[in-house]
Parts: sequence; C-alpha cells; structure tokens
Amino acid sequence: MEQYRHEFIDKNEMLDLHLDFFIDPGQTVVNKHFHDWIEIVYLTHGDLEIQVNNKTTQLKVNDFVVINPMSIHSTRCMGGNTAILLQIPISFLEKFMPDIRDYSFCVDLESKDAKVQTKLANIRSTLQDLWINYEFQVEGYVFRCYSLIFEIIYILVHSFSYKVDRKERQKNEKNLERIQTIIEYVEEHYQEPISIPEIAGLVGLNEIYFSRFFKNNMGMTFLEYLNMVRLEKIYVDLLNTNMPIKDIQEKHGFYNDKVFRRMFKEVYGCTPREARK
Repeated sequence: MEQYRHEFIDKNEMLDLHLDFFIDPGQTVVNKHFHDWIEIVYLTHGDLEIQVNNKTTQLKVNDFVVINPMSIHSTRCMGGNTAILLQIPISFLEKFMPDIRDYSFCVDLESKDAKVQTKLANIRSTLQDLWINYEFQVEGYVFRCYSLIFEIIYILVHSFSYKVDRKERQKNEKNLERIQTIIEYVEEHYQEPISIPEIAGLVGLNEIYFSRFFKNNMGMTFLEYLNMVRLEKIYVDLLNTNMPIKDIQEKHGFYNDKVFRRMFKEVYGCTPREARK
C-alpha cells in the first residue's frame, strides 16, 4: 500500500512518523488527496475547513480530527491557524497490530457523554505533551514521544473505532486505484485540455459511469477537480514569481478569463491581484 502517496510526507529524524507544529498564514487550499497514513490535526489557534470523504467539518480552537488511511481529504484556511499535525504510517502500526487496517476511527467532538468527553480531553492533553516533548528533545525524548503516540492510538482503538467489512474495504481500495491513476495523469497533463472520454478510457469506464464514479469519490466533477489543480499551481506562481498574471494563468492551462477569475475568488476569497499583494 506504500505506493499510495498523493501528499509527500517526510518522517521526522529519529521517529518513524511525521510530527509538526504547523503555522498556516491563511488563504491556503490543499486539494483532494489521500495517503496510507493515519492523520490527526489538532487546532491550537484559528479555524480550518476540512473535507473528508465528501463530509465537510469546520474546526475551531481545541478541535481535532482523525483522518483514516486512504481517505480522500482536502483543507481550506482563509484566516490563518496553528495546529499540531501527527501523521503515522499504517505500515508502522501493523508491526504492533497486524489487523489495524480492519479498523476505522470516528471521533464525535459534540458527544454529550461525559466519559467520551474525558477521553477526548485525554487525547488533546496527550497531543500537547507529545509536541512539548518533541520540541524540547531532552535526553530520552524519543521513548517518551512513542509512549504518548501509543497512548493516543490505544484510546482511539478502544473508544473511537469500529470494524470495517473487508469486502467493502477491498472495493474501496479498487476504487482508489482508479482515483490514483486519474490524479497522477492530471498532475502530468493538467496544462493540456483533458476530455471526459480521454480520462474515462484511461481507467476503463464509460463516460456516464466515469462522471458518476468521480463525483461520488471526490465530491466534485472532474472538470472542477482539474481546474482546482490548475488554481493551486497558479496560486504558487502568483506568490513566488513576478510573471504577469495572464501568463501564469495560461502557463497552467486556464484560458477562460471569466471562469478563472470567478473560481479564484470563490476558492481564495480574493482576486489574483489581491492575493499577490
């Protein structure tokens, strides 16, 4: 499953996982992607819109989300935030719990159950302790970090997990193989016109079924996704080059001026010129 990586994740030195204190200045959109890692985002300041498998959640300070491996997700932050980010490869956890793939995690932050709220508070405090230990790196900190990470996983497994039907999981994996092929093809050819017949044929589906398949899995039409990829590339060049906006737009395959400016404003909350300023 290690070939599924549509977000490149660097492991920390001394740890077989990724741990970071993330500072987002705002006006940041991360397009749909998936990976074979469990991801936990704990918001310490600001807010964050996150979509996981087409379900959108608005995180506020002290909220956290657990994203299951191979779940298609995206994030959007307009006002800026800070967060503790923990990403653990499922292959690492399989060493200790071989059937970990048979479990899915679901955390209800709004639960009225006092016991549930106590466990949620335990996860929050453990995440805080984890970052403090990693940040200061006193002698033996690696052992303490691992003990805290295992404490979090233990709570999730015992209090916030359910067994997944294996046939359903295998079906989902087959769908993700197709999505992976589509994402990789778009990444390579997004600057060119890509037709529905072309992309549907790539994954062996007819046009009508492909459109339904893509919308069900990605929560948007293929054209919307293609334009989102183009917008991401355009946004990076807007902030990091002095190229004229029109040239950047066409460089990344966006030739319809009106659609480009409308979509850019909807996604980033400002015009391209304002974003550059």
